Parts: sequence; structure tokens; C-alpha cells
Amino acid sequence: MNQIILKKSNLMKRRYQIDSFPIPLWQIEQAIIDQGFDIIIINGLCKSCIIKNSVYLPHNYDSISRVLLAHELGHILCHNCDIHRLDDATKRKYESQADAFSAYFLIPIRRFKIDSKIYNSYELSELYGVPVEFIDSCVKKYLTN
Repeated sequence: MNQIILKKSNLMKRRYQIDSFPIPLWQIEQAIIDQGFDIIIINGLCKSCIIKNSVYLPHNYDSISRVLLAHELGHILCHNCDIHRLDDATKRKYESQADAFSAYFLIPIRRFKIDSKIYNSYELSELYGVPVEFIDSCVKKYLTN
């Protein structure tokens, strides 16, 4: 499962010539727009989601928005359906795949394996422009195996 998602994230990084980190928000937004989706930011929204051809995003700090946008881009590229109408097991699988995509997309694996031996979670968070919680959960799950 993760090899296909890794390939998709690498393809997107090559397509958009992403080779420095943290990835600017505008590049992730452009990738979503190029897939035919609008991005709508709503104050007070609890989490991001996709409805039809729109990505709904809460108003957040850049590091959180970066993760949410990458996660939704993962859904767009990996799942061509409205996941809200699926059974719970399939939803969990698709959410895990989108989490994996966001980790692979936002952080280069080889670089992370070296950096994670040098820096703590807070320093890694700053380096890659993602929340510490993202480093502690999702990233270590997908990038350190």
C-alpha cells in the first residue's frame, strides 16, 4: 500500500519541482487547484474535508494548513470518491493512506532518517514546517520503518 502512495507523492514533488522544505503552502494549493478542486477556507471549521470538487479547510497556522492540504491532496490523488459515504473500515483505510501521503509528501524520507538522529521533534517540526504532533505520530509511523 505505502509504496504506491510514496510513488504518487514523489511524482507530485517532481511535477512541481519541490526540492526544498518546508514546502510553501502555495505549491500545495496549486497542486490541488490543478487537479480541478477549489480551496475554501472557513473560520470555525473543525477539520478539513472534500465535498464534490471543493476542499474545505479551517483557518489555521501555516504548519497545520500544510498538513491538512497535503492530507486532502492525498485523498484527491488516491481516492476518487466521497469517503464520507463509505463503511467505517474503508474510511479508516483511506484516512491512513492520506496520512501516509502527507508524511511522504511533506518530508523527504532519506533526509528525515538522517535529521531524526540529529534533531528532536521540536527541531524537526521547525525544519519541515509541520506541527510537533505530526512528527511524533504520523511521520515516525511512515518514515522510520
